[in-house]
Amino acid sequence: MKVENNNTKVNMISAPAVEIEAPVFKTVNNKEYILYGDKNNYPSILKEMMNTSSLHSAILKKKSDMISGKGWESADSLQKNFINNINGSETLDQIAYKNAYDLALYGGFCYLVTWSKDKKSIARVQYMDWSKVRKVKELEGKSELAERQANGVEFFQISSDWTQERKEKYKPKLVQGFSTEYTDETTQLVYVPMYRPGSEDTYPLPDYQACSTYIALDTEIASWHLNSVKNGFSPSLMINMIGVPSDEEMKQFEKKLSQQYEGSANAGKIMLTLSEDEAQVPVITPLNLNDSDERYKDLANQVKEQIIIGHRASSVVVGVAVAGKLGTSNEVIEAEAMFQHNVIDQYQNLIESSFNRIMNFNGIDGEIKLIESVTFDIEEVIEEDEPQIKEEDANK
Repeated sequence: MKVENNNTKVNMISAPAVEIEAPVFKTVNNKEYILYGDKNNYPSILKEMMNTSSLHSAILKKKSDMISGKGWESADSLQKNFINNINGSETLDQIAYKNAYDLALYGGFCYLVTWSKDKKSIARVQYMDWSKVRKVKELEGKSELAERQANGVEFFQISSDWTQERKEKYKPKLVQGFSTEYTDETTQLVYVPMYRPGSEDTYPLPDYQACSTYIALDTEIASWHLNSVKNGFSPSLMINMIGVPSDEEMKQFEKKLSQQYEGSANAGKIMLTLSEDEAQVPVITPLNLNDSDERYKDLANQVKEQIIIGHRASSVVVGVAVAGKLGTSNEVIEAEAMFQHNVIDQYQNLIESSFNRIMNFNGIDGEIKLIESVTFDIEEVIEEDEPQIKEEDANK
């Protein structure tokens, strides 16, 4: 920003505001699919949030590990063969882990199924990255696709890179949703979103959506501290230069000043004033930011708390130390058991019911379940927590 009068020129250099895009799911005339976000890139935004917030990333990893557990439990050889997925490149244990990660990150998961030649069973299951799939919007007219949509069959488009969808290499491919009635399409997509009110005809939102602002804040706080270190913990400065340079000299001075003090994410601000008064030499004045480091520390604690709440977890489950509490092994077990019951079970049920549907359709009775992961051996914990009596005390 530049302000000029007869005597003084002021130029203020400051950090840009952080923008958080709210997801918008809409249709446009020149696209056959529903946009996944205003720029059709909301999955990329969710991945970036995961990759830039250490706490958020750790919780997602914890969730996916607990959801997939120790893999599938089989009751007989038929179920075991189904889990081995011999015609596929991955076992159902491997696919379930990837599905669990997608479910925790995006709020849904999907996989491809391939019909046998006689169209009587599913011969192969393949993982499909949720972020590469878009839902086809409701079609009008009397086309075959429109008729199938009217009968409850969904259609999807898949591209390995939606930012380059116009290129032939990344041109979206049409895939039919799984249907036991319309089996002419050999490969079909099983698409399983987690229910959220208002998302039935669009895309799901992850269960941590409400705390996305705090996840972005977590990233910005880390960036602020990083750039404070890069800048030598310099406070914001007001620099008063005596004499008004030319526009070219001014640009060069601003560039050098920014390179020296601002850092990659503008951790500090610089206010530069120029005056024609030659009575004094340049003056550098540190600006008091009212203990900004302490304010960031308080904000960081609030951000941490809100991210954990947004994931419906607890500090003990995610391994965050709480002041004044030691966090015994029994407390961890109880916290994880509660997290398993309140959060993880519903995720596992969604994955289990989907794969059991395919297995049962193949004529295999019963159901397969994901084995819960156990962080601690309960017997060992009991032994550790029992008070140890010193030998010398026992002989008294």
